[in-house]
Amino acid sequence: MDKYIGFDIDCKKTVVCVYQKNGCSKYDTIGPDVESMKKFLLSQKKNFSGKVHLVFEVSGQAGFLYDSLVDSVDSLTVANPSKMTWIFRTTKKNDRIDAYKMAKLLYMDEMPAVHMPSKEVRQWRETILHRKKRLLSLCRLKIVFGPLLKARDITSHCIKAAGGRKVICCGCVRFASGIWVSLIYGICT
Repeated sequence: MDKYIGFDIDCKKTVVCVYQKNGCSKYDTIGPDVESMKKFLLSQKKNFSGKVHLVFEVSGQAGFLYDSLVDSVDSLTVANPSKMTWIFRTTKKNDRIDAYKMAKLLYMDEMPAVHMPSKEVRQWRETILHRKKRLLSLCRLKIVFGPLLKARDITSHCIKAAGGRKVICCGCVRFASGIWVSLIYGICT
């Protein structure tokens, strides 16, 4: 007889429901850290001959939790909460009920799962997102400083071509950094 475990993870606690085929369910509250979760899962596997299946909702830390807990269970499912209408469209809602419903949906094999790519692919995607954010912040700076530099006629005579690249002369860089300092400290000149 297999065990189906639903984790409802919060920033302060994790509510656990262990559901079995005979309809018996047990509840527990553990810490939100990975070590508490691993310890609980290993206690569920100890002296148990069946398989242990785990489900939790996708969140910002889902990749980290997936990598940390995948070796502690026989199967691990990351659920898509927006497709679990049985959970989010009910009026009676708390962590214990959510954990129970996730475990029961996993037992019935009706859990809408999220694809978890490999760790390398997730890191690659994070690198791309980080680069995109940096470029966006540079574009914002260009939008802020462009009119300030144009107002003082810096762009027309100070941008020189140097080996095919555009370079701003040193005086203009000092002037632009002065504007930056005045914007940071709130000193308007």
